[in-house]
Amino acid sequence: MEDKIQSYRQPLVTATGIILGFILNFASTFVKTDSGLSDLFAYIIGTCILTGIICLIIVLGRVLKMKYPKDKAEEYYQKTLNYFLFGVSISFVGVMVDMFLNFMT
Repeated sequence: MEDKIQSYRQPLVTATGIILGFILNFASTFVKTDSGLSDLFAYIIGTCILTGIICLIIVLGRVLKMKYPKDKAEEYYQKTLNYFLFGVSISFVGVMVDMFLNFMT
């Protein structure tokens, strides 16, 4: 059987890697700085970032996996894409909360 997700593999790996790099850079800066946020907000931001990182690593694992069910390639790719969108979205929420709270202080 042909590899139905081959044409989607490279762009998704590239996008995931770039976004993961930005998120990891933000996380390292967030951890090193003392922003004066309450512990609750710091935990919310940290949880969002950690969840996003985990989802994006799952995306990389799924998209680079060679032995996926080829008869269900569309469903497999759609689930991977959903992980990607959720990971990016939840990370974006964490970054936006941090930006908003830093702007308000």
